[in-house]
Amino acid sequence: MKESKNSTQPSEEMVVAKFEVKQALVGLALNDTDEHLLKYLDFLGSQVPVHAACFLHVVPRFDLFTTGSADELELLVEQQHIKEEVTEQLGGDIQLLVKKAHIKNTTYLARTGDPLEELLAEAAEIEADLVVIGKKKLAGSHAILAKNMVRKATVNALVVPEASWNRLRSILVPIDFSEHSARALQQALAINKQLAEPVKIICLNVYDTPNLSPFRLSKTAEEFQQMVEGDRMEAFDLFLSSYAPEGREYIKKILIPKTFPATAHYIMDYAVENEFDLVIMGAKGHSKVELLLMGSVTDHLLSINNTIPTLVVK
Repeated sequence: MKESKNSTQPSEEMVVAKFEVKQALVGLALNDTDEHLLKYLDFLGSQVPVHAACFLHVVPRFDLFTTGSADELELLVEQQHIKEEVTEQLGGDIQLLVKKAHIKNTTYLARTGDPLEELLAEAAEIEADLVVIGKKKLAGSHAILAKNMVRKATVNALVVPEASWNRLRSILVPIDFSEHSARALQQALAINKQLAEPVKIICLNVYDTPNLSPFRLSKTAEEFQQMVEGDRMEAFDLFLSSYAPEGREYIKKILIPKTFPATAHYIMDYAVENEFDLVIMGAKGHSKVELLLMGSVTDHLLSINNTIPTLVVK
């Protein structure tokens, strides 16, 4: 991952607040991904405070090919009936799968229109601090919607793959020493402060291996590798002293040298091999350009991750 040249100086007074969700917006697809998504949210609410959640399904708007007012009225009436049926179905599913003790206030509604636009508009309307969406095992329009929603949302976003587990024993935080990964680490620490039994947080740095040729005359390959790893660990310690003022006893540092370009694949392979339960990644800032770009590694990881819930921190 590319390192940021700008780093914040260490702050001894920084305190990490406990993680909580004041208002979540949850996008539902009315397909087989919803059951797992609702069960995961119920589990999440049993681990950290989730005060309120709004569940939304967007019914695609009918194209009105006819110009007669009677035809248009008939389509609008039919669309309203569909929305009412959808709302009733949402309420039944939510009451069945989400316990009141875990998420105190739940609302559910249906909208018509473009799914992405309606989800983003509703998130802004209710002042959500977390948007949540599921992801099917097989790539398709729903996977594209999930990635686009994460890219354009102005608040933290959680993507829950259909094949993920409802458990939280370990958290993986990819680190590139940027402010974006610092925010991700702080969210991991904030979650850990809420857990009855804190979990291990693995900070993973995937780094480019410098060209060995300039050092061949003075160092062996092993000595060169030790020098590079020592430099990375020094950067790691400085980063943690800046952004992890507490909870360091739960953090473990891992370095992986990169020999081919796809950083996201290194992260995903490590996450799957070590059976992580949550990945937390930082996105770029809040400007329109930064929101659109999100970050190539984060964007790529969302595309290939079909097994582990991923929290993208804005």
